[in-house]
Amino acid sequence: MRDLRLHTLAACIAALALCSCGKDESAPAAVKKVAEEKVPPYTYPAPVKGHYKEINIGEFDVVDGIAYPATGGRGTVIYVTSKPIASPVIADSACPMTEARMLSQLRNASYLEVTLLKGISKYFGAGTPFDGSSREDDVGGRYWKSTMKTDPDRAIGTVVHRQHGGFDFDLPLSSPKVKEVSEADRSREIRSDLTAPKPTEQPVTAAYRAVHDAALKKNLKGLLAAQGFDAKQIAAIRGLDGIDADLAVYADRFLTTGTPGEFTASPGTAYVRVGGVNAKGKKFANYYHFAPCGDRFVLVSIAENPQ
Repeated sequence: MRDLRLHTLAACIAALALCSCGKDESAPAAVKKVAEEKVPPYTYPAPVKGHYKEINIGEFDVVDGIAYPATGGRGTVIYVTSKPIASPVIADSACPMTEARMLSQLRNASYLEVTLLKGISKYFGAGTPFDGSSREDDVGGRYWKSTMKTDPDRAIGTVVHRQHGGFDFDLPLSSPKVKEVSEADRSREIRSDLTAPKPTEQPVTAAYRAVHDAALKKNLKGLLAAQGFDAKQIAAIRGLDGIDADLAVYADRFLTTGTPGEFTASPGTAYVRVGGVNAKGKKFANYYHFAPCGDRFVLVSIAENPQ
């Protein structure tokens, strides 16, 4: 009887050892996987502070933005947003405005924009990526006032609208490596640089497919990489507070069925039309607008058309 008990005890100890060994071998791999997926938060002092309220556009605070020389040297473009867009890591991009517009769309961040020339702006733009926009032209300077310090490296100043609010900004002055079209020029129907190459269908369609696939998988790293964001930028953007929730909403703007159809291009810009059904079973015929940045294409806007 004693031998039987000892044999049983030994068997139990052996079984426990096997289970324990199995757990020991798998635990480090599981811990490593969790560690790899954990993204450090990315925070920085808000370079923009202000508030805007307009009956058609809505009400929002502005907290981030970029500044860069307007095309042709016609002043300085100040573009500010209601959510962080990782401005410290996109400010020195080859195309900061293009990347800022992409991130504004991804985050569904409202924006304000002025083009300051000697501290004065004759244009005031406001909008939301998917709910409309507005522009005001003020030749007499009656509706808003703006100032900007003279500094070769930074854009520092204030814009105050008499009716809708205003903002203060302290932004690094970017130096784009390619010509970019501001929202001011875009709203004047100057939609592209006529000297820029005209995109061809194959690379734009390939960019659309890569972005589409990453978005549906809610793979933010893949979504950004497909548009040429570098590793430093991707790490920072993935660390922005609330970015995963924004991505979940953004993903629904891509269709689960349907293939790229009509392709339209002009110098410096291209559109891909896709008809199909989204994840909620609703029919759409959407236009996906890409802008070039060097040899890559960035999805800067989506025009949704319910059917």
